[in-house]
Amino acid sequence: MSSQTVIITGASRGLGAAAARILAELGARVVLNARSEGDLNTVAGSIRAAGGQAIAVAGDISQPAVSRALVETALSQFGGLDAIVNNAGVIEPIAPVAEADADAWQRNLTINVIAPVLLTQAAIPALRERQGRVINVSSGAAIRPKGGWAAYGASKAALNLFNATLALEEPRLTAIALRPGVIDTEMQAVIRREGQGRMSEAEYERFARYHAQGQLNPPELPGRALAVLALYAPPDWNGAFMAWDDERVAALVAQHAGM
Repeated sequence: MSSQTVIITGASRGLGAAAARILAELGARVVLNARSEGDLNTVAGSIRAAGGQAIAVAGDISQPAVSRALVETALSQFGGLDAIVNNAGVIEPIAPVAEADADAWQRNLTINVIAPVLLTQAAIPALRERQGRVINVSSGAAIRPKGGWAAYGASKAALNLFNATLALEEPRLTAIALRPGVIDTEMQAVIRREGQGRMSEAEYERFARYHAQGQLNPPELPGRALAVLALYAPPDWNGAFMAWDDERVAALVAQHAGM
């Protein structure tokens, strides 16, 4: 069991909530963030009810004060910080470049890129003390462009480069960008709700078929990989962009959180 402390953003639902619960099951103390205070408190409450340690800090992670508050909470309540998980993200706008709303583009980049930078900056001094880890939740869209997904793909490509640069600049830390695969979360619901006519028809039908045929992974599957990486990612993986089901990740999960 781990006695480490982890900050995780986007923790009120989906992948973030699943990873937070698994982190707590593995003995970690978790500081949770999302904008939706009610849902976030529900997740934190369920962790505490199961015997874990969790503190909810609601707020917009793209605001520097929220990043500082998360780190300060970890230090004051749990005595240190071992890892951060930059999980909060949005896919919108789903639209061709020629038609996409400029404000939606800006919001996407703010949440998907600027917010992870702000939290990482705030956390670096504490993470250095424990040779900690930064796990950035990325996407296959970072390397495989899809029509209608320019904002999302560009933001995840930027996140990957940020991750690789962080690895060069902070060799005492371990920075990993994780591709979590296709998950049954609200993001997939957004694709089904807003993608038709804005993505290629073939791509839209493929994502709709994933849902109709039960091919979306439950968030707990990549969530377990995310949790184990946050706690145990080895330093020689620093700078890697990895899939949640990479054989190296699977072996690490089996070692530390085998079912």
